Amino acid sequence: MPIAAPITRQTAGQTFTIALAVLGIGVLLQLGAVGWAFVARFHAEREPVPAEPPMFARLTAPVGMRPDFTADPFSTTIEEAPTPALGERRSPGALARPVPVPAGTTKPAEDVPQTRFDELVQQGKYFRDRGDTANALTRFREAGAMDPRNPIAIAELAATLEAMRLPDKAAEQWKRIYEMGRAAGIYFSLAESKLREVQAQARLEALGGGTPVPPGSTGPGTTGGSPASVAVGKLRVEERNDAASQKRFKLVIPIKALGQAKIEAPHLAIHVLFYDRLDGTNVVQTSANVNSKWVTAPADWADSDTEELAVEYQLPLPEKGSGKREFYGYLVRIYYKGQLQTTTAEPARLADDYPAPATLPRKSDL
Repeated sequence: MPIAAPITRQTAGQTFTIALAVLGIGVLLQLGAVGWAFVARFHAEREPVPAEPPMFARLTAPVGMRPDFTADPFSTTIEEAPTPALGERRSPGALARPVPVPAGTTKPAEDVPQTRFDELVQQGKYFRDRGDTANALTRFREAGAMDPRNPIAIAELAATLEAMRLPDKAAEQWKRIYEMGRAAGIYFSLAESKLREVQAQARLEALGGGTPVPPGSTGPGTTGGSPASVAVGKLRVEERNDAASQKRFKLVIPIKALGQAKIEAPHLAIHVLFYDRLDGTNVVQTSANVNSKWVTAPADWADSDTEELAVEYQLPLPEKGSGKREFYGYLVRIYYKGQLQTTTAEPARLADDYPAPATLPRKSDL
């Protein structure tokens, strides 16, 4: 009879166990590497936004620059998002971050005074423009005391005195600049022109009386609400040929008494102002020689209601190297008993560009 053989139980060998352990460790390492790469990529895409500078940094100007306290410290500007480089990844919908702009980085104003002298001149102009001539004079005189050889403060002082209708005192300041000579630069030419005007008006004053006034004009026809006593007839220009002159002519001004008015010559003031154009652009008061005389002396309006004043204009030939100067026009004003009677200008815009007061200024101390 057959005998059944016993079934033996097989067990895993040591080699097989080691192989399974190595395989499991490899799988775990691969899963860890994949997870680490995913986490690193996620954090790279969500880069944190750097903190904005503290508020005091907005109000702090760079060294050597004044802070601009008028700027809004909360204002920002948005920069355009830069185009990503090839291969660079950006999360969808990402916007550019607002970049704060410190107020101190703005361009400083060009008219900020650099010295105490400039500051005083600027303050003087400010007060004069607002009609405060007393403070304007104080600032200009203080600036002139700081730098007596600087013509800027003196010229501004003279211009302020003219605005106050004090031509004699203004002429004193222009004379100071004129005495500086060419060292005064463009202010020398301006002072020379002003002094020529004063001399021309002084000659007219000697003929007709009255006080010279600074450039200006108002409408004719009335004198402070009263009818005018004097009018100007049609002016005539008589050209003269002179080889030694660039231009020379005589302006004849008929001055007519209106109605039954009896003209008293000592109360009559006649101002004739000539203007030139420099280099085809700037219009300035003339530097030409100006002379005047009555056509029939004495002017008393006894035999006729009209007397004629002849004013001669003579512009010398230009010096070598000097700028181009040519005759531009004239402005005539008539005052009687301190009141403006009428104005005549050629071209007409001169009367608008240089308006005159309705009354003659009074000489008074500051």
